Amino acid sequence: MILVKILKRKDASSVLVAIILAMIIQQPIVSMTGKPASIISGLSGPQYGFNYGPGSGWQGEYLFPIVWALLEIVVLEVLVWIFIFLAMPFKKRK
Repeated sequence: MILVKILKRKDASSVLVAIILAMIIQQPIVSMTGKPASIISGLSGPQYGFNYGPGSGWQGEYLFPIVWALLEIVVLEVLVWIFIFLAMPFKKRK
């Protein structure tokens, strides 16, 4: 795959490709973790989707963003481990 070849290089193009890939991967992770973060934060009423901020109390203003960030990190960690596990059979042995 050409993207893997570009990412292995140590130049500006690899950084640019990595940033673009991160932006592409960010959207599904955000959509997967938003609802569980609101439930954990205690904002699970029907009026809350991704609505948080000054009108939702301390849970929406302080707790929700922290829980959401932690869930995104956990999901990203799991995805990386799955990728590593799936890529192992294709790795060249020395």
